[in-house]
Amino acid sequence: MSRLVSKNIKLLVCDMAGTTVNEKGIIYKTLKNTLNNMGFKVKNEQVRNWYGKDKSEVLRTHISQNTAGKDIEKLVKQAEKNLLEELEETYFKDNNVSLMDYNLLIFFEKLRSNGIKVALNTGYPSEFQEKIIDHLHMRNHIDSYISSESVSHGRPHPYMIDKLAEEFKISDNKYIAKIGDTVPDMLEGKNANCGMVIGTLTGAENYENLAKNADFVVKNIMELDDLSSPYQFLTFSFLNLNPIDI
Repeated sequence: MSRLVSKNIKLLVCDMAGTTVNEKGIIYKTLKNTLNNMGFKVKNEQVRNWYGKDKSEVLRTHISQNTAGKDIEKLVKQAEKNLLEELEETYFKDNNVSLMDYNLLIFFEKLRSNGIKVALNTGYPSEFQEKIIDHLHMRNHIDSYISSESVSHGRPHPYMIDKLAEEFKISDNKYIAKIGDTVPDMLEGKNANCGMVIGTLTGAENYENLAKNADFVVKNIMELDDLSSPYQFLTFSFLNLNPIDI
């Protein structure tokens, strides 16, 4: 946290799935199942292109690329409905999801007591985002949240961060830090001209890909609690880590 304070960060924007929420890759498995079950077959190598992106955009793009002469809008709406139904069934039962760390909400309170606002952003629909927040009892420990559904385009576009900056009356995005587990998260932070862009290895992406666009990479968000620790920067010894399997 000392690094955030020294950089005069006023707002930390945290991705949800893979960064603050440990959901073990459920979203990507469910997206694939949704499309396969509707007859739009997905190759394993295509899934990587979905990391961090708006889920409706993922469905629309894949369906559009594999549909000719059909009502794409009707198919996309059906896919969105199927996706949310399956997510509801798998996300909130049998403790399938949890906070990324038991002490995460304590860390959020430490940030807030030091004058740093905490916001969550996601590519999930707004209604589902709120259900996650309430399920994990996060609401009273954050200052705001936003879904890509609330702006014209999701990641890697900067619009979610820009809207949060407007909400908190932050005139210069150099006072904002963004943390996430995907390349689109990193590009979102860069495109928003955030003062700090941080990658975390608890989700979908590997170190090499995150480091190309991050100011630094941590093993997990809790390392921000003490960036003076000897593990604050990851080395190539961690490159074989596959966080999505954690």
